[in-house]
Amino acid sequence: MNHHDVRGVDNRRGTGGRLGDDEPLCARGRALLDDPEDRHDEAIEVLRRAVAAREPSAAALLTRAYLDRGFRYEAIELLTPRVRAGRADLALQLADALASIGDVERAEDAYRTAVNGGDVAAMNTFGVFLRHRGRPGEAEMMLRRAAEAGDELAPMNLVALQWEVSGDPRLSLRTAEQWADEGQPSTLLGLAFIKTATRHYDEAERIYQRAAELGAYRGHIEYALFLQEVREDLDAAEREFEAAEKEQEPGWALAFGRFLADMGRPAEARAYLEHAAHWGSVAASEALEELDGDPSDD
Repeated sequence: MNHHDVRGVDNRRGTGGRLGDDEPLCARGRALLDDPEDRHDEAIEVLRRAVAAREPSAAALLTRAYLDRGFRYEAIELLTPRVRAGRADLALQLADALASIGDVERAEDAYRTAVNGGDVAAMNTFGVFLRHRGRPGEAEMMLRRAAEAGDELAPMNLVALQWEVSGDPRLSLRTAEQWADEGQPSTLLGLAFIKTATRHYDEAERIYQRAAELGAYRGHIEYALFLQEVREDLDAAEREFEAAEKEQEPGWALAFGRFLADMGRPAEARAYLEHAAHWGSVAASEALEELDGDPSDD
């Protein structure tokens, strides 16, 4: 089964809260970013002026705009001197941008800066980064630290890592049960994962369904993947992908596009993958290249 890391990397995160009256350009820029229409080009212009005017929230908002559109090098150029000057609150965005271009050494430095600054989300993301760097011991410690600090996504990644490394269902199950809490629905995904891995499919489905109902991070996507890959119920899986689109879950367009490509529906897949690529998904761009090599896509 093709499980995906629940990373919690969302470029729209970290810009909430009400802006003060001293940040008029930022207020305008965020309104443009949040507009149902794609007004990011306008937002970027406004937020560049906000950065020049030294409005406190400007760098984070401009980074969000850049990363939403896949402008990673621009984000790195903006963030690097600011993080170096002590802006630990921007370090996670810098780390994610660096990791996405394969600059792993600088990304690790930035993740550590974010973690040392107390960024709980960075602990989870750094744990996943370490896992993919082949450093499971360090990854487990970081993911456990994130879970203990209250990150809702870390338990799923911790359970998956323990299963991958030890293959001992008892250890992974204890971890999953320890953290599973309907009050934090994303924590249920770890329990659903280990139930699936140990072939307790009925229990797993009930948990996936409940997590999706409660609004877990990518809950409908994770349930759809279960329905596709384990149940082989493609109609039900498509309904869950449609629900993910309706809820605008992170990564919905890439996930739906991949599903449609797997189903031999390349024209439909292309529309979703192009949407994801427009919003900065490297994986979607790669999937489009694969689709271009498919002779059935005419």
